[in-house]
Amino acid sequence: MLLVQQRKLERVRRAAAAGASSSRAAKGPQSDLEDRLAAAVRRAEETQEDLAERETALRAATDRATELQGQVDSVAGERDQLRIRAGAAEARVTEVTRELATLWVQGSLVDQEELVRLRADLQAQQTLARGLQEVMTAIG
Repeated sequence: MLLVQQRKLERVRRAAAAGASSSRAAKGPQSDLEDRLAAAVRRAEETQEDLAERETALRAATDRATELQGQVDSVAGERDQLRIRAGAAEARVTEVTRELATLWVQGSLVDQEELVRLRADLQAQQTLARGLQEVMTAIG
């Protein structure tokens, strides 16, 4: 579209130049027409410059939008990974809780060191699960 406008503008310029050279010998009503034609050419040139500036701005905005979409996609991937990790941590909490319940029922037959290890593991997994949930809540 810009190319078509440039061609039209060039035709108007040639016509203005031809009219200006032929009318130099005969000043009068045609001089007014030449002035109007020259003004129209100037306006067309200004409009063409404005369109070129707008096209440049639009390209920059499009590039920025593409860059931002890439960032959104990246964050969405990270969010999905966090959801997976949070689910795994919750599953581990459930598993360790069952193990502790089983050991508690068995009572004194259980090695106290194993019980302490499982409790520590449970607390670590619960902390991880809470932390992941907080991150998930923060990023939506």
